[in-house]
Amino acid sequence: MSTAASPERARIDKVMSGVYAATLALEGLTLLLVPRTVAQGGGLSGVTLATTLGLAAALVVLAGMQRRTWGFAAGSVGQLAFIATGFIEPAMFVLGAVFGAIWLYTIRVQRELRDRRPGPPPEGG
Repeated sequence: MSTAASPERARIDKVMSGVYAATLALEGLTLLLVPRTVAQGGGLSGVTLATTLGLAAALVVLAGMQRRTWGFAAGSVGQLAFIATGFIEPAMFVLGAVFGAIWLYTIRVQRELRDRRPGPPPEGG
């Protein structure tokens, strides 16, 4: 890899870590709505409340850790945990699939940006 590509790759990774962080933060906020939904159905327990609030907090913390080398892997595990909240409230399987698709799409975008070959500079004008 040329020296010109290294700063470009670092810039892409920095931008994409922000996208991953935003996704995780939105998932954490979404989880804060689950206890109210479950309570309306009459199925709220202490374990359900602790699980959803704990996972929401964990996702927000993981959002802040996306610049670390292990942040992406930990965020990916957070995705699986978010999908698993569907066992608490079945509608969360749908939301988990939506957020999972967003996560996978951002991975694809990051790879495409990294693989992009720099073209000639635009001509004046």
